[in-house]
Amino acid sequence: MSKCVSLIIVILCSVLLTVLHAGPSLEVEVEALQAFKRSVTHDPLGALADWTVANHHCNWSGIACDPYSSQVISISLLDKQLKGEISPFLGNLSSLQVLDLTLNSFSGHIPPQLGLCSQLTQLILYYNSLSGLFPPEIGNLRNLQMLDLGDNSLNGSIPDSICNCTSLLALGIIYNNLTGTIPKDIGNLVNLQMLVAYRNNLEGPIPVSIGMLGALQSLDLSENRLSGVIPPEIGNLSSLEYLQLFNNSLTGEIPSQLGRCRSLLALELYTNKFIGAIPHELGNVVQLQTLRLYGNKLNSTIPPSLFQLKSLTHLGLSENELIGTVSDEVGSLTSLQVLTLHSNKLKGEIPSSITNLTNLTYLSMSYNSLTGRLPQNLGLLYNLKNLSLEVNHLEGSIPPSIANCTHLMYISLGFNRITGKIPSGLGQLPNLTRLSVGPNRMSGEIPDDLFNCSNLRLLSIAENNFTGLLKPDIGKLYNLQEMVSQAEFHQKYQKPLSFRGSHCMTTLWKVPYLRDYLN
Repeated sequence: MSKCVSLIIVILCSVLLTVLHAGPSLEVEVEALQAFKRSVTHDPLGALADWTVANHHCNWSGIACDPYSSQVISISLLDKQLKGEISPFLGNLSSLQVLDLTLNSFSGHIPPQLGLCSQLTQLILYYNSLSGLFPPEIGNLRNLQMLDLGDNSLNGSIPDSICNCTSLLALGIIYNNLTGTIPKDIGNLVNLQMLVAYRNNLEGPIPVSIGMLGALQSLDLSENRLSGVIPPEIGNLSSLEYLQLFNNSLTGEIPSQLGRCRSLLALELYTNKFIGAIPHELGNVVQLQTLRLYGNKLNSTIPPSLFQLKSLTHLGLSENELIGTVSDEVGSLTSLQVLTLHSNKLKGEIPSSITNLTNLTYLSMSYNSLTGRLPQNLGLLYNLKNLSLEVNHLEGSIPPSIANCTHLMYISLGFNRITGKIPSGLGQLPNLTRLSVGPNRMSGEIPDDLFNCSNLRLLSIAENNFTGLLKPDIGKLYNLQEMVSQAEFHQKYQKPLSFRGSHCMTTLWKVPYLRDYLN
């Protein structure tokens, strides 16, 4: 019995001490919240209207408290159109775990006092108007799991202290003005699953320690000023699903070790300065859906291993120096929606198997040295919206089956050696906005049904051997902005002569002619 009495006394003393301690502590917390409200200068939705002494602070909108101590553990005020500054007094909320002010218009600096909120697990200030430095004091938050400072106007560098936040799962700093280098010890964040830093001005190399982030699923450092090579250690990231490094100044060869990243769904390395070969090891990444390497200086053939990537929906290899032919195996990539191979040094014929790609919406193979005829079954590409094959050495006629591609918006076949007539049936293409078939060696009259393409904005039939008169039905093309009916292309262009008809405007270009190209 005496033991029970003793236990009760201990419990009562504990509760009394908690109450005595909580009194002044809660006053400090209420004062911190009131200071936050005073720093808000515009609250059009009345999000803080109930933050009054008439209500217990745990009942204020956006506030969550610990049920036992009544200490504030969460401030969540998403998309409330609030303006003002973030009060430094929030640093007095010692139990705060979540601060989420997403989609507001807070300005000023991020208060360094937030580094005192040692229990903070989520700090989300995404899409505000914050400026100033990335506070190094945030590195004191050892429990922090999510940090999103994206879509602000922060400047300065990423503090090295961020590498102390070893509980971090996600780090987002997109759309800022951050400069300097990525901290070399970023690999200390061994629990990190997402690192997104695109649209900044970060410089220097990708740290070798990045290969220590074994839990990383998404890495986006695109649209910065990064230089140097991709460290081969990146091949250690077995959980990586998205690797986006486009629009930087990265150099060297694409590391073959990327072939070990078997979880990759998207590999975006376009618009850099990569040289050498496309690694054949990429064919091992069989889950890959998007592979975009365009805008580099790659100078190999297209490796046959790429045709093992049956899940590919986007394949972009354009604007490189690729050589060789387009393999007939391309027809096995039946999930492809976008295929861009333009502006390379490819030769040979367009493989007939390309018509197996019935999901294709965008096909661009222009500015190469392709020969032979257009595939006769082109009409099987019934989802096609863009067909760009200009500036090659293609011959033969345009297959009539093209009229089956009823989603076509853009057809560009100029600067080839195509003969025959414009096929009838193009009037069945209600979405067609651009049709360019010149210069070529085509003949015959312009088919009447072409004038049913009422959405046509550009019609280029220049430098062919067409006959007959331009019929009055051209007036049906009331959206037509340019009609290039007499063109001679060279380096110098003379001023176009324009005139308006009753329903459309046409432009007659008079410029020098590249006869040598067609010979």
